[in-house]
Amino acid sequence: MDVTAQTFPYHLPKMLEDLASSTFVAIDLEFSGIAIATQGRAGPPQSLQQRYQEVKEGADKYQILQVGLTFCHEDTEKAKYTLRPYNLYLSPIIDRKLEVERNWSFQSSAIEFLLDNKFNMDSLYRSGVPYISREEEEKAIAKAIERQNQTTASTSLDVKETDHESLAFLRVVRQLVDRWLALGDKREKFLNIPPPTSGIKSQGLSGMPSLLNRFQKRLVHQLIEVEYSSLVTIGKPTFVQIIDYDEAREKTVRDRRVQWVRERAWRETGFRWVAEALAGGDLSNLRPSYFTGLKSNSSHADLVKSTTEFADAFKERLKAHRPILVGHNLFMDLIYFFRCFFGPLPDQLEDFQSMVHEHFPVLIDTKYLATHDCGSINPTSSLKEINDELMQTATPLMSIHPHFARYNTQKTEHEAGYDSLLTAQVFIKLSAQRSGMDQVELGPDPHVNRRSHTTVYHDLNNRFSQLQIAVMSEGSSGSAATSSSRGSEINTKDDIANGIRNPSKKSLIPGPGSRFWTVYGNKLRVFGTVERVCEMG
Repeated sequence: MDVTAQTFPYHLPKMLEDLASSTFVAIDLEFSGIAIATQGRAGPPQSLQQRYQEVKEGADKYQILQVGLTFCHEDTEKAKYTLRPYNLYLSPIIDRKLEVERNWSFQSSAIEFLLDNKFNMDSLYRSGVPYISREEEEKAIAKAIERQNQTTASTSLDVKETDHESLAFLRVVRQLVDRWLALGDKREKFLNIPPPTSGIKSQGLSGMPSLLNRFQKRLVHQLIEVEYSSLVTIGKPTFVQIIDYDEAREKTVRDRRVQWVRERAWRETGFRWVAEALAGGDLSNLRPSYFTGLKSNSSHADLVKSTTEFADAFKERLKAHRPILVGHNLFMDLIYFFRCFFGPLPDQLEDFQSMVHEHFPVLIDTKYLATHDCGSINPTSSLKEINDELMQTATPLMSIHPHFARYNTQKTEHEAGYDSLLTAQVFIKLSAQRSGMDQVELGPDPHVNRRSHTTVYHDLNNRFSQLQIAVMSEGSSGSAATSSSRGSEINTKDDIANGIRNPSKKSLIPGPGSRFWTVYGNKLRVFGTVERVCEMG
């Protein structure tokens, strides 16, 4: 499913609904560039800290150009997975009214590679989905607050002595203001500059235009600020209105301006709403009106709620449902993801690991899954090659939802949406294979410390339980075919504890009690480093 700036408001609630009921989410990103070691990679391998620092510097300089997300829904009765792949360009343009600049960098080799793979630069700029990061939102609001709190007034007029026309204009404005003030209590509550055309003629105000241009309006604002401290100005399209200064009113105006910036930033959040939902972030400022369509298609119990009540409940459900996040070469994707949508990254790898685990309790890197027992060699690990090797594997059963069927006929390698679909397929097949080969049951893995095992089991157990509760409460809404069967998957707490999901359906992703998650979960493959694996749990 291609999502553009024009269709994003329509697709956003559907993406959130797919996320809320998904078994896992596969992600793929395309970048404007990646870090390249200045001295090459000759010599001893890097440490994980060195590689993290290198990729982090790349993420500070380059950006995400395209995002692919594939939401996977599981039907345990049919032992089948339904995939919904989304593909979207990410716009580099930020709303100028927020007064925050975004600097973009392109690496020639990266762009050449993307163009060779049918990347459309025109779509990036014209149809890219907008977003602002947490950092950019904070900067926009801080700038608005700083501007409104400024108390330093102008002390001189920005007019040259040789600009006789502007000086003549200012003399007429002074004359009008002084006459108005001289009326005392009998004067009107405001004075417009220029006054009505009839007033200009009757008062013989030569040099006063009937409409002000931008420069003339600025001169009026400056004049009042410099010479009339008891007055303030209000800019209008073709004139300036002058009124008495009122501290309480001015504070209200300042607060409204800051609130306007906040609300505009929330409207421009764009794709970051999806990133926040993925990471269990704050959705409180996402407008309830987005959820009107979901509410109208929901159960009777939801229909009686107000739209705001429905939206709040849905947001809580999203926050509780932390999906399993699946990627290929996920180490780099996570660094770019957090830098792009949230802000600057910590300097130390261990701090980044903690931050990621807080937002994504369970991760799967298909690159690690495919190369788990590779020893000291670097085997074939590209996504396409792994997918090709698994092409003849018939189970588990998978299908692409009919509304997302473009990739059934178009194999667009290195398009983020397509690669996220391949990642999902590889994970489903490899996880079922690994589970069967290892005969996994709950128990400690001798190669993984006990703390890691306990953490992954706890996070998965909570995730599957939350998914069951959420989906069973849906009734026949949204993802009905997969949702209605989820309740039968998890039979008892004892079954969960033993890694059993449905004994009659063996070709499924391992259950939360399976040692599969201890062996493969939260481990990211990083070839070219001493450690070769980065543990995130």
